Amino acid sequence: MYEHNIMPPGTQARIICEWPDINVSDTVSVIAYDPLQGYLVRTNTELEEHWLPQQILANCSRKPWSFRFRKHGRRSVDATNYQDNIMTDITCPEFSEKIKDVSIYCGSKAIFKCRVKPCGRNLHVSWRKTEPDPCVMRNSGRFIINQNDEGETLLVINNARNSDSGTYLCTISNEIGSAECSASLVVVEASSPLPEPKIQVLSCSSVLLEWESDSYKQFLVEFCKLGTGEWLSPNNNLPLNSQSYTVEHLIPGETYSFRIIALPNKIISLPSLALTLPVADNLRWQQEQFKRRYIELEEIDRGRYAIVRKAQDRGTGNEVALKQVSRRKQSHKVTQAEYTLLAGIQHYNIIHAMALFDNAPVPGIDTIVLELVKGPLLFTYISQNDAYIEADVCEYSKQLMSALSWLHGRDLAHLDVKPENVMVDLGHSSPILKLVDFGDCVNTCKNVILPPACLEFASPELVLGQQVGKHTDYWAVGVFLYVLLSGVSPFLDDSLEETTANILKCDFCFPDDYFCNISSEAKSLIKKLLIVTPSQRISMNECIDSPWLKSVPRANIIPSSRLRTFQQRRHRLNPTTPTTPTGINYFST
Repeated sequence: MYEHNIMPPGTQARIICEWPDINVSDTVSVIAYDPLQGYLVRTNTELEEHWLPQQILANCSRKPWSFRFRKHGRRSVDATNYQDNIMTDITCPEFSEKIKDVSIYCGSKAIFKCRVKPCGRNLHVSWRKTEPDPCVMRNSGRFIINQNDEGETLLVINNARNSDSGTYLCTISNEIGSAECSASLVVVEASSPLPEPKIQVLSCSSVLLEWESDSYKQFLVEFCKLGTGEWLSPNNNLPLNSQSYTVEHLIPGETYSFRIIALPNKIISLPSLALTLPVADNLRWQQEQFKRRYIELEEIDRGRYAIVRKAQDRGTGNEVALKQVSRRKQSHKVTQAEYTLLAGIQHYNIIHAMALFDNAPVPGIDTIVLELVKGPLLFTYISQNDAYIEADVCEYSKQLMSALSWLHGRDLAHLDVKPENVMVDLGHSSPILKLVDFGDCVNTCKNVILPPACLEFASPELVLGQQVGKHTDYWAVGVFLYVLLSGVSPFLDDSLEETTANILKCDFCFPDDYFCNISSEAKSLIKKLLIVTPSQRISMNECIDSPWLKSVPRANIIPSSRLRTFQQRRHRLNPTTPTTPTGINYFST
């Protein structure tokens, strides 16, 4: 028997966290479970097998959130009924992405892939070879047929032979009608080998590649930085008609290997010998200055693009935070813009940057030197005791609004206000709130459209893909206050669809179970922030002047248990978020 929380073989699961070689939101099939290794799964696209830890998988058949409180007057929509409703309209099948011609070598894997538009239930998919030897393709031996809930269907031919060459037809049908698409497969014998390229160093960031070939006329060039295992194109995979190419914009001091690919058969040369580029004088100076000034200590946070380490300034003895960004994952231009923004911020409740080192401490890494926040997330700090009072919420809300008001006064919007981006610094006589993570912060004078980074705190304009700005922060502050005063979310529901619908309708209330002890002034302020029309929401300056923040501090008691439950659920959705009292979070990825 399987344990209650263990997914049995055959279960469809979704990836909810970053993992090497697998994308977030991909769907996989569970093959087996091991208490030590986690789940053995097969991806539904490439059909490769991986061992994955339990915490990065979510059962597709389960509801996204286990917590929900019933709102008065709202009718619950069962997830199964929801699926039945959206599948009621049956339409004629149609391809949104058709299969394409494939050319491979003997012994390689051929993959035909197409995607079907939603058309209702009872969709039947079949594959067959039409010529030169007609036959129906079945899931057996070297042939694998697979399809997933997102409308993607695959035909995989392993260890391809010359006899597999021909035309393949995919047919989709239901009771309304059918549609077909076809593509050809060419299986060829291995062609003439392609020699590895010769390399000439032109500068600390560029090399000249040259190669010889009488058999091929067009080529692709690729390079790989030592340690990454990833081959990249320096010219967006544009074919070359010559037998030489200059690769530019490489990182001085890094080690690279290069290879050539011949077209149209995609013959790949042997990789060149590894080459370490010389380090420019300016880069060497930056690295020497960095090492002379800072002593790197332990790692304190990790995100998609960067690692944050604690360090000590050799001159002053003060501790700082080093946000070390990989140029392979984020361009230097973006890092420079982030530093310029943080260096120009001078507000007590906003983290600030003190220096930027290019390609330091090692080539390929840019380092932003940040103020070290000596404390945990605000929610973690508040929920350490059994209870807190409304006056505490009032004080921290005033500091958060002051920080955002400072940004808004300079035509900047944070655009990602949520618990993971609000910390508390305990290195002072009294706790000081600190707003961090300015990855989405933009100049609000520009027309900017962003996808919602966190649906639970997203405004209607974020959900709809409309222009964002200061008003987007107003809404997020309203949700933030609601959660801090109650320990529950105003719009969270049983599914993503229901949560989105609640946000767009601004469908929320103040249940007595959670708000019976909360002042009417606090609830009135939340109502003025959570309004669908952006122009009708009150600003941060108006919030600071509101009766709730101007009145005598209230001692209404709020139990911490609900806020701890809220954090535990958020931590399960985002395992990189620190939950210990000493956790330090500089970005929410």
